[in-house]
Amino acid sequence: MNNHPWFLEYEKKPQATIRLFCFHHSGGGASAYYPWRELLSPHIEMVSIQLPGRENRFTEPLNNNLKDITTQLREGFHLYKDKPFFVFGHSLGALISFEFVKSVHQHYGMYPHHMIVSATKAPHLPLRMKHLSQLDDKALKEELKVYNGIDERILHNDELLELFLPIIKNDFSIYETHFFSESQPLPCDILALSGTHDQTVTEEEILAWSAYTSGKFEHLSFPGEHFFIKDNQKNILALINQIGERHSQEKRESVEE
Repeated sequence: MNNHPWFLEYEKKPQATIRLFCFHHSGGGASAYYPWRELLSPHIEMVSIQLPGRENRFTEPLNNNLKDITTQLREGFHLYKDKPFFVFGHSLGALISFEFVKSVHQHYGMYPHHMIVSATKAPHLPLRMKHLSQLDDKALKEELKVYNGIDERILHNDELLELFLPIIKNDFSIYETHFFSESQPLPCDILALSGTHDQTVTEEEILAWSAYTSGKFEHLSFPGEHFFIKDNQKNILALINQIGERHSQEKRESVEE
């Protein structure tokens, strides 16, 4: 098993034909995707990205420099360039996955087989939400209710909140200070997911991801708010498995030819 702090492998699958890199939301961690391992196709090996300052990396300093984060991920990717890959990013994770994909192509000449972005606006659009990283703790706590997915045990426990708020402020600042630079459309399909009642992103902002692919663009909405992926886990993983199975089938057909 590869030993790299930014890349967590919950289950090694040597026979898998493709890897799925999962990028977590603001204030979250790699463990958000731990339950997925039981429902993933055997053709897919999941690698969950872990930013510093949380969970198993809690003792490390937080990092809000997206360029540095992307550099660290790109350098770690050399351990994984032996197989095709695709990416899934929720909220902040979608933005980080986008920068990761661009950097991997620039340095390794590789593109993902597919890109799945969830619950976030296209990178070139202005940020409509308040700059949450600048709020005091009381105001931030109120704003977090909009997301309706932050664990209630954290929001109502001062000790846990004291640990959690610096992480969420750090992660929001990554989003808030992101500087968009023009880039060519990606030659991979993009699937954009959204929640029907997500107050943090509009359907128009999600659909704007269509400008980032020269391949196929698809948008699907699910019932729920910002963390709709929790309640729709089985359906979303069915979509992910379809992508993995399709890749596996294409690989078998190319070998037979």
